[in-house]
Amino acid sequence: MDKLGQSPFTWLKFDEDGKIEKGAVAALTKLLAAPDVADLVVISHGWKNNEKDATDLYGKLWKNACLALASRKPANVVVAGVLWPAKEYETDFDDESLAAAGGGQALAVGSGGGAQDLPDKAFKDVLESFRDLFGAKAAAPVIAAAKEAAKGLNGKRADDLLDAVVKAARIADKKVDPELAADGKPFTGADDAQVLIEQLLAPPQFAVSEQVGKAQNLGDVVTGLFRGPRAAVARFLNQTTYYEMKKRAGIVGGKLGGEVIPALKTARPTRLHLVGHSFGARLVTAAAAALPKPLPGFEFFSLTLLQGAFSHNALAEKIGGGQSGAFWRVIGRPSGPIAITHTHNDRACTFWYAVASRFARDVAAAIGDKNDKYGAMGANGAQKLAAALCAPEHVGGAFKPARKKVNGFLADAYVVKTKDTDAHNNVTNEQCGRLVAAVIDS
Repeated sequence: MDKLGQSPFTWLKFDEDGKIEKGAVAALTKLLAAPDVADLVVISHGWKNNEKDATDLYGKLWKNACLALASRKPANVVVAGVLWPAKEYETDFDDESLAAAGGGQALAVGSGGGAQDLPDKAFKDVLESFRDLFGAKAAAPVIAAAKEAAKGLNGKRADDLLDAVVKAARIADKKVDPELAADGKPFTGADDAQVLIEQLLAPPQFAVSEQVGKAQNLGDVVTGLFRGPRAAVARFLNQTTYYEMKKRAGIVGGKLGGEVIPALKTARPTRLHLVGHSFGARLVTAAAAALPKPLPGFEFFSLTLLQGAFSHNALAEKIGGGQSGAFWRVIGRPSGPIAITHTHNDRACTFWYAVASRFARDVAAAIGDKNDKYGAMGANGAQKLAAALCAPEHVGGAFKPARKKVNGFLADAYVVKTKDTDAHNNVTNEQCGRLVAAVIDS
């Protein structure tokens, strides 16, 4: 039997279509058969597909949670770690990771720069990253079309690239939730592929609200560096990988909640806790939405979203214009708390999620804050919820989540950038562990 700290542990490994590895359900059922098991914690990573990285995330977070558990014994809590095929998200080609390759300054503030195209090496890395995510066979037509389009955009090259991308990512699939349908609309609704891709030729330029600008050390307007056909194609492929990972999180989550957890057998009534980070927060929220009612053997107790990379309106029944959030039916499902960390320290959620969620790269007001319709859960917490559904905002380290409520935790003090990691991935620290423990203990 594997262990995560003092707790019995097993993997739940999924492919991109939500198919679980053979024997995983039986292995988890065996752990749940132990007579003293009282809780099952299912944890999902975000946009990393490396088992070592996921092991590190789960191990550190759970170690810190166990140090703070008061009412539950770690040995009586089974932990299942989800592993699903994502990738290290390159946020955008104007951020620090690729700007350095061009010898330029990352995120030039208030400048109109961007005279050079994406360097050859950086462009090749983008293609390789696309191949890693989609597989060599599915990616081959896209990569061939991308190389042609990078020579200079015209109607045929743009059409060929758009067609290849839609096929590889199966964007035309109608079995998607409302949030994904909106994300995929530019691809499937394009009347002119050349116009669609050409809008990505110039570096992104956005107006930044005072609150976001201060937290991210940005000015009032932010623009990037690279301009040209390679940059446009790279940004187009990045939109595709963003869409694909978001889609996979929903698919895997749906299978987890709709098929895998209901297939488990327990020795005694067991409390179920779902915990997710980044796109993994979307995954476990999709799982929560898919859980059947009733759920034999389980009490669905809690949902914890650490810096969730999905829409801050996803839990709202009414967004506006007759629309609802993709997962509004999750509200009221857990018998315990829904807990959500959020901070504008998190550039991935506050800035790049909002960038990736809007296809056009024109100046927009209040990017990334609570007024941005493309804002992320990990930046702003749950938005557009009735006050009666929410506990008062939690600020600081007093982790006392309320049952049957949506609990927002302003994480400015502990989800921060360190010398070893950025703020988005800094969710394994002692305070986040204490929060997970407080949710389980509540």
